[in-house]
Amino acid sequence: MKRIFLGFILVIALQSCSEKLGMNGIANTKWVLNEWPGQAMPNTTKKATLNFDADHKVSGKSFCNGFGGMATIDGNKIKIGELIGTMMYCEDVGQAEGKYTEGLKSVNSFKIVDGKLQLLKDGQLAMVFTKEE
Repeated sequence: MKRIFLGFILVIALQSCSEKLGMNGIANTKWVLNEWPGQAMPNTTKKATLNFDADHKVSGKSFCNGFGGMATIDGNKIKIGELIGTMMYCEDVGQAEGKYTEGLKSVNSFKIVDGKLQLLKDGQLAMVFTKEE
């Protein structure tokens, strides 16, 4: 009986840990965009980033401007809601900033393959990020 009780406690403890980590291993991670199928990466040293915290908040840089918002994550499904951000004019990134944030809001699933975060829209690869150290 003690073993069953201890097993039950262990299962509950592991579940609570996985809920705190949540988000399939992307909680408290920072990523840098390095592939953008179907879009041209701007010719700049500025980077597009995407950060996840443990409370489903997302933030990052859209090459020049900062942004933040909330994400709903369930298994490998993701929905990034409205994003708010700064609005500095950055000529060298042109229209890439708007396309980047709109692209983030359009994705609906993700996976991590070989240490890279892949964001997908309807099963099609939309963006690939490498982990920022």
